[in-house]
Amino acid sequence: MFSRNEDVLRRYREEYHVRKTYSDLNEAMNSSHDIMDMVMPHYMHRDLATRAMRNKKHVMIEKPIATTLEEARDMITESRNNKVKFMVAEQYYFDSSLRHAIQYLKEGLIGKVHTIIVRSQWNFQELDGWRTSEKLMGGGALIDGGIHFIEALLDLGGEYRDLESRVYKGKASIEGEDNTVSLIRFKSGATGIFYYSWNYMSPPDVPAYEVIGTKGSIYEYRGERDNISSHRPNTAFGVPVLNGRIQEIEEVDVFDAEISGFLKAVEKNEEVPYSPELAYRDLETVLMIYENAK
Repeated sequence: MFSRNEDVLRRYREEYHVRKTYSDLNEAMNSSHDIMDMVMPHYMHRDLATRAMRNKKHVMIEKPIATTLEEARDMITESRNNKVKFMVAEQYYFDSSLRHAIQYLKEGLIGKVHTIIVRSQWNFQELDGWRTSEKLMGGGALIDGGIHFIEALLDLGGEYRDLESRVYKGKASIEGEDNTVSLIRFKSGATGIFYYSWNYMSPPDVPAYEVIGTKGSIYEYRGERDNISSHRPNTAFGVPVLNGRIQEIEEVDVFDAEISGFLKAVEKNEEVPYSPELAYRDLETVLMIYENAK
């Protein structure tokens, strides 16, 4: 466990019984540990991840994979050259509601899909620290939190032909954009509608995803449910509603799924459950939205 804040390190030692903590980054990077889980500003991802890989350490890093496609390719190449596991911690990929929705689509349960809507709207009052810097972020709200929902959109829609976008700013606490609107034309013929905001005053509680087909629909259920445990796992989305019926599915904890999957890949020398190529795809789409909106 590395942190520049000694109070944070003390808390992890006392509350979580972390045996080894570091306040010096070089000491942490040169340690004998086999795995590094990196949580840091986006602009630092490539340099520190590739440094760890050259030291033969397996790396899991928070989204986005990087701030540029060149940086992302460097990380993927370095992991292969050094034969170490590399995974981006994209917990939305592991959400059981999303996985079931994708399966319903494969089974043709709503006919031919013509519209996919993915959205998230929040009202963040004030932000501080590195997330206020467009340079350190590699952009604004979209590349940070919005990339989760790009993951969901592309998992549902698949490959796309083109997109039209507009990004704009509604508040002054970050340098980058805090609103994104995109129309995406998928190769399947479906149209994707994407909206992401950090500046939506009094946002309504609406489904984060909706998929509409010629014979039915799938969307995220946002209401309360009876007879469910108060100790629900951490999920990205509510359970799916298929053709008007709430589906009873086994919900998995997205953080447990991603971390245990990565550790299993290291232990058994298997492919990581979330490939870095998918994280690259998401970043490529975000950067295309930024470029398209200019």
